[in-house]
Amino acid sequence: MKNKAVWITGASSGIGKSLAKKFAQNNFNVIASARRVELIEKLSSDLPDAKIIPVKNDVSKFEDVNKTYNSFAESFEIDCLINNAGTTVFKSFIDTEIDDIKRVTEVNLLGAIYTTKVVLPEMIRRQKGTIINILSVAANTIFTNSTVYSASKAGLEMFGKVLREEVRDYNIRVINIFPGATATEIWPESALERFSEKMMQPDKLADLIFQIYKSDFSLSPEEITIRPIGGDL
Repeated sequence: MKNKAVWITGASSGIGKSLAKKFAQNNFNVIASARRVELIEKLSSDLPDAKIIPVKNDVSKFEDVNKTYNSFAESFEIDCLINNAGTTVFKSFIDTEIDDIKRVTEVNLLGAIYTTKVVLPEMIRRQKGTIINILSVAANTIFTNSTVYSASKAGLEMFGKVLREEVRDYNIRVINIFPGATATEIWPESALERFSEKMMQPDKLADLIFQIYKSDFSLSPEEITIRPIGGDL
């Protein structure tokens, strides 16, 4: 029998780090992956009683994702995949470089597709699983200087919606979460200094996402928007 685990991508900081802490503190095995694995290792050492397994992974490369999955697949079955890894640039489209476009699209959209691709066969075999996509209100709300980021998140939104219909018969939930402004390092330091008090805190957001995951499995939360009480910035 394999041990059940939650796989959280982009777990080195922000929402991913808070989710890793929340699940681990509730006795879940957490496969916590990111390129900056040393930050996850520090989190693991700071929480010695938690079950956090740090894994170095670049979700933008399918070969790396597949290799990462195979490294723990014999010991763990992924009960829940949380596609959280994300990046952006705050530039007008005319000023956005081709390298920026590739990086944002490959991490935010292709990365989530790749991780889903490797975990889904076992979920189908078990006839159970949960996939949570951490999107953004930018997927369906206009924010200037976020063209490619918005496009990547909107693409992931539709991927999740279509996938949900394809896997319903296998008892697999696909949940799209649309957070509003959250105080993470994805924002420039100047924006955090100016707006952080109006933003959601990652730990509070992680608490709510955990409760959504823990909801009765006969229920399927599907599209959930979470904004600061004051609304968008």
